[in-house]
Amino acid sequence: MKRAIVLSGGGGKGAYQIGFWKAIRELGIKYDIVTGTSIGALNGAFMVQGNFSDAVKLWHSMDYSKIIEGGMDGSFYAPKGRRKVIFKYAKGAVQGGLSVPGLEKVIIDNLKPKSFYSSEIDYGLVTVKFPSLKPVMMVKKEIPKDLLADYLLASASCFPAFKMKEINNENYIDGGYYDNMPIDLAIKLGADEIIGVDLRSPGKKRKLKDSNIPVTMISSKNTIGNFLVLEKYQARRAMKLGYNDTMKTFDMLEGDYFTFKKGSLKRNYYRLNKIFYDNLNCYINKNSCKGKYKKLYTKEKEKYFNCILENVMKSFEFDDTIIYRCYYVNTLIKKKYKKEKDATYSLLKKTIKVDKLNKAFIDKELICYIYKEINKGILSKKTINKLKNIFPDSFLCAIYLKTIIEK
Repeated sequence: MKRAIVLSGGGGKGAYQIGFWKAIRELGIKYDIVTGTSIGALNGAFMVQGNFSDAVKLWHSMDYSKIIEGGMDGSFYAPKGRRKVIFKYAKGAVQGGLSVPGLEKVIIDNLKPKSFYSSEIDYGLVTVKFPSLKPVMMVKKEIPKDLLADYLLASASCFPAFKMKEINNENYIDGGYYDNMPIDLAIKLGADEIIGVDLRSPGKKRKLKDSNIPVTMISSKNTIGNFLVLEKYQARRAMKLGYNDTMKTFDMLEGDYFTFKKGSLKRNYYRLNKIFYDNLNCYINKNSCKGKYKKLYTKEKEKYFNCILENVMKSFEFDDTIIYRCYYVNTLIKKKYKKEKDATYSLLKKTIKVDKLNKAFIDKELICYIYKEINKGILSKKTINKLKNIFPDSFLCAIYLKTIIEK
């Protein structure tokens, strides 16, 4: 059996793949082949030569000035800075792409050709000739040692944002123009098992030629960021998400949008489900309910119960990179609610009364309002039906809030 790691392109989201690498190191997952496109080609070269700590250090301190000539005047995550970043990329594209001498330096400084070529791990990358758009798949034994850095840079030449890379009088651009997830290249190198890391970025993905090869695909349900953003905030966040998602994929952690210690969700369900359903049954007829409510009375009720917990966490703006225990989460939810309990919600009440749905009301406000109203026990049946029918997710979150406060 030969296991391959396949890394997609994705620019500034590439730190996610370093989080993945950290996880498989801890899990003791070995690999025989690595293929990658664009930033995946670069991260893949690191994985072949094994300099994990260097890769972490590089991404942990990521900054535009390390890659782009002149850096950026501002942060993408600040309103004014975002406009400046977008404008510089747009201006650069019109002029044939931004110059990236820093990327070349990063590659040269972190590349260890001796370790790379002596490694037992095979390797392949994808780039594309321009203007013919002819794909070029280079494998380790075919890449001249003196051109290794050049081909890595060619694979990551995200034209027109970045300038094309010239090698032997020919221009090359990002491999994502042909195959952003080079699984077939890994199979060509002999892989009969694939672990892929998909950064969900622009680029072509080709249909798998051999569907008999088992593929485990890891990607994030969370927002990693923008592929053109080269900032340490995004990179550090991406590394955490990459680690969490990989551990969840291999059943060492659990959760969907958020991440929990293994077993924590089940313990939370068995600790709270009786109180939760007692509360819910005061407002829902389990024999005639529909939609989201009906799911809570199926064999998968534990799954949907956990979805409600995660919806509460989203509404109360929990950090989605932390690994949680449910007991701690419930304590934090109650603390966050206490900061909201004195709100009057007068405008929200008026909006609901006249059936005008104002999307400006965030879930947190609505959850707290519904909880307060049902807890008073004075709502009319008509009002309760309106709340539970118009806002089913928030209504269920309010029932969850009631449950943990009563518990």
